[in-house]
Amino acid sequence: MDLYDVRSQLKAIELMPRECSVLADFFCKEESVQEKDKAIYDFRKGTKPMAPTVHPGTGGVIMERTGYETREIGFCTIAPERLIEDQNLAGRMFGEAVMGAMTPEQREKKMLAKDLAEMRQAIQRRREWMVRQVLLTGKLNIFEYTNEGRSANATMVADYSFTNFFTPDTAWNQAGADILSDMEAIYDLVYDGLGEVEKIVMAPDVWAAMRNNESFMKHFDRAKEDVGNFKQKYRGSGLRYLGINADGVELFSLSGTFTDDDNLKKPIMPAGTLIAGASDILRMPYGPVTQVEEEGSNAKHKTYIKKEVPLRHGSIDGNSIKNRLTSRPTVIPFNVDAWAVAKVK
Repeated sequence: MDLYDVRSQLKAIELMPRECSVLADFFCKEESVQEKDKAIYDFRKGTKPMAPTVHPGTGGVIMERTGYETREIGFCTIAPERLIEDQNLAGRMFGEAVMGAMTPEQREKKMLAKDLAEMRQAIQRRREWMVRQVLLTGKLNIFEYTNEGRSANATMVADYSFTNFFTPDTAWNQAGADILSDMEAIYDLVYDGLGEVEKIVMAPDVWAAMRNNESFMKHFDRAKEDVGNFKQKYRGSGLRYLGINADGVELFSLSGTFTDDDNLKKPIMPAGTLIAGASDILRMPYGPVTQVEEEGSNAKHKTYIKKEVPLRHGSIDGNSIKNRLTSRPTVIPFNVDAWAVAKVK
């Protein structure tokens, strides 16, 4: 197998396990790659119309079907690159045996494999960021970077008209907070939008406020007794399973940070915030990747119907090789009222 061949790398990439990303894994369904350059989807906001009342013997009244719009959205292009220069091959790699006898050619192959794995992780973090944006704001708001990341084009925004935000009358870390009633109000927001609440993911400080609320904990402890005394359990990647509440909803806290486009570290779950919803309330289709893989008279465009596509490009003048990994996802809600975001403290 030629490690530098695109199709060989595609096979290797498909065998690599994907990095865990909680919000995407919990709330977003990955879909196949589409052949067209834009995703067409049906958009709706949940409604619950009543059947009309009629006079006996006069027949019925025609009810309109639940309305929806057919929309289209472009795909984001995510394309991290790694450069391998001759000085990278002359010295020892990170983790290589101090007295190792690896040749520059062997070192380059190992570096390529490591770079592909790390670029896949970086791409998944960007997908998680996209899911996070849609969940928390109902918008997908991105910059397009050019000139190898030194310039940013105007922001592109997909606004899904999300309105299911909730703020309690009394913050949950304040005396007199009625967490149970507030949770019921959050559920009602979701149910009115024709969604379901299977799980709640919260910032760690929200769980701290709930833990310190005696009224809530009495009901929470009783629910745990009913289903077999579930205990808190850390599941990695900042995720902690807290148990099941009195309504049968799984509770999780999510810690951890990411480095945003402004180069500042930010929490994955903003302080005082929780998300209530169910699996697969969002979907992530992918667009095709088209790239030129040769220069000169043999140059031509090649299109791949794949989620991640590698490219290896050499520069004789620069005496370097650039490796790129491209993915073209977008994020779309199935039903924009199927979840709720609460700012509770």
